[in-house]
Amino acid sequence: MQTERFNRLRKEALKKIFEKNKITKVWRKIVKNQLRSLDLKDLYDHYDFNYNIEDRALAIRNEILNGTYKVSQPLIYRIEKKFGVCRHIVIPQPNDAVVLQVLVENINDKILENQPSKNAFYSRDRHNTAFPHEVEEYGFTWRQQWKQLQKKIYNFHDQKELIVVTDLSNYYDSIDLEELRKVFTSFTKIDEVLIDLLFRIIQEIAWKPDYLPYSRRGLPTANIEGIRLLAHSFLFEVDEVVKQKTGNSFTRWMDDIVMGVNTKKEAIETLSSVSDMLKTRGLALNLAKTSIYSEEEGYYHFQIEQNRYIDNIENTEKTDSDYTKIKSDLHRKFKSHFKDQTPKYWDKISKRYITTYSKLGSTSLLNILPEKYIDYPGLRSHLLMYLSKIGYRKKSAEVALEIIQKIDVFDDLSLYQLCLLVTNWEIPLNEDSKQFLDKFEGILTTISFKRKLSSDFYCILWFKAKYNHPEDLYRFINNYKNLWQTDAYLRRQVTAILARLFNNNSKVEKLLYNQISSGITNTVTLANQIFYFSELEKLDNKLNFYLFPKNIQRPYPLGKFLVLASVLNSEKIRTDKEVQKKIKENIRDPYYLKWLDFQYNIN
Repeated sequence: MQTERFNRLRKEALKKIFEKNKITKVWRKIVKNQLRSLDLKDLYDHYDFNYNIEDRALAIRNEILNGTYKVSQPLIYRIEKKFGVCRHIVIPQPNDAVVLQVLVENINDKILENQPSKNAFYSRDRHNTAFPHEVEEYGFTWRQQWKQLQKKIYNFHDQKELIVVTDLSNYYDSIDLEELRKVFTSFTKIDEVLIDLLFRIIQEIAWKPDYLPYSRRGLPTANIEGIRLLAHSFLFEVDEVVKQKTGNSFTRWMDDIVMGVNTKKEAIETLSSVSDMLKTRGLALNLAKTSIYSEEEGYYHFQIEQNRYIDNIENTEKTDSDYTKIKSDLHRKFKSHFKDQTPKYWDKISKRYITTYSKLGSTSLLNILPEKYIDYPGLRSHLLMYLSKIGYRKKSAEVALEIIQKIDVFDDLSLYQLCLLVTNWEIPLNEDSKQFLDKFEGILTTISFKRKLSSDFYCILWFKAKYNHPEDLYRFINNYKNLWQTDAYLRRQVTAILARLFNNNSKVEKLLYNQISSGITNTVTLANQIFYFSELEKLDNKLNFYLFPKNIQRPYPLGKFLVLASVLNSEKIRTDKEVQKKIKENIRDPYYLKWLDFQYNIN
C-alpha cells in the first residue's frame, strides 16, 4: 500500500531515475555483460530478459513507482580461496542487478565527490592504474625503477624511502551495515529513498543460512558495481587520514592499501592511526599481510628480475631463431619460481608466467599443469585460460581428465570451471575424442551423485547440453525431474536445454507447459520465450545481431547455441536459405554442426 509520504515526497526521486529508456540503456551497456562475466553463467544467456528488455524495463519502473518491487532470490555459491576455505558469492537476478546498477549510475558521482583522494579505486574497469608487476620501465636501473614505481604505479605525491603495504581483515564480512548506512547518509546530496532502496536490495540478497535472523553485518560479495561502490565509500575516512599522514603519497585498491613514508617510525605511526580509525567502524588491519619495504626489499618482493625477463620474451614469435630455446628457458625458470613463494607479488608473477606460455604457444606447461592446478587455487583461472588457448588435443585432454580425477572439490565452482573449459573446446568427431568425453562425463557424474549438490547437477547439465544426443539428454532430464524441479535455478537451466529438444516433440512440449505452470517467474518467462521463438516467421534485427554478430565468435557460446536452437524450432526459420548460410559462416564447432544436421537438417 502506498502512503501519502511515498506519493508526495519519495516517488518523484524514483520517477526521475527509473525511466524506461534509462533502465534499458543500463542493461544493454553494463548489466548484460556484468552477468556474462560472472563465474556461473545462465544456459540461456538471460536472452529472454534481453530480448524483452523494453517490456521488462517498463515493468520494473511500474513496480518501483507502485511501491510493490520485491527482490528475487539470488544465487549464492561457494568459491575456494585456499585450503578448502570458501567465500560465498552472490549473483542477483537480472531485474535486481539492473535496479542496483541504475541506482549506482545515479549516485556514483555524488558519492565520489566526497572522496578525499583520487588515489583510491574500487573498480578495475573504472580506471587505468596498473599493478606493480605491470610497470613498463624495466630498462631503468632499480633506483630509477623505484622512483617510477612510486610515481606511476602508486601515484605518490613525493618520492619516499619506504613503501608500506597492508590490507583489511575479512573486509566485506566485517562491515556493519548500520555504520555503512551512517556514512552513506552523510553524503547529503543523495535522496533518502534511493539509500533506502539500495540497502533494501543489499539486505535481501545477503546470505542468511539456516533461517537465522539477519545480523546486519557483512556486505554480500558480488561482482556487481553497486556493492563495490558501497565498500569503497566506507573507507573514505581512512583515505583522509592516510592522505594527511603521507602527504597524499598512497594508493588504495578497495581494501589493499599502499603508502609511502620516509622512516620506519613514520610508517608505524601511520599504521597505528589507520588501525584506530578502522576500529571505530568495527574493522581491523590484517597484520599478517602488513609489511614495510625498503628499496632493496622492494626489489625482491616486486620480483623485478622476473618481470624484466618476461618483458623480454613474451612477444617472441615462432619464426624467431631462438624460439625453441626461449620456450625451454621459460619452463625452467617457471619451475624454479615455485621454490621461493615468499615475495609479496609471487602469485602475480606466476600468472604472468602462465600468460607467457599462452602467448608463446608452448605446450611444456601441460607436463606440470595438473599438480599446479590442484595445489594452487589462486592460479586456476589463468591455467584455465592457458588450456583454453592451447585448445583440445590429446595431451590437454589427458590433463583435464587427470585434474577432474584428482581434484578435491570443496566449493561450487571447481567442477563448473572444468566443464566450461571442455564445452568451450572445439572437439573433433572421432573415436579418441568420444572416449575422452565419455570418461570426463563418467567422472563428473560420479562426483555429482556422490556429493548430491545442486551445483554439481548444474555442471552435468552444462556438459550434456552440448555433447549428449537429444534422446539421451531428454531421458536424463525426465529421469531426474524430482531433483531439478525442487531447485528454482536448476529448473531454469533445464528449461533452457528444452529449447534444443523441442522441435515439435510432444513430450518436450508437455515439459515446457509444466514449467509455465510452476509459477517461478524466471522459468515461466523462459518457457514462454521458447514457445514464442518456435512460431517465428523471420529473424528480426535483434536476433540477427545477437546470433550472427559482425565479428564471428570462436568459440560460439553454448548459451547462444541454445537460443539459436530455439529459433530453429520454427520451420520457416530453419528452412530459410539466408539463415542457413549465416549459420554455416558463424559455427565451426563439430558437435554443434552435428546437432544442426541431425535435428534441423542443416548440413
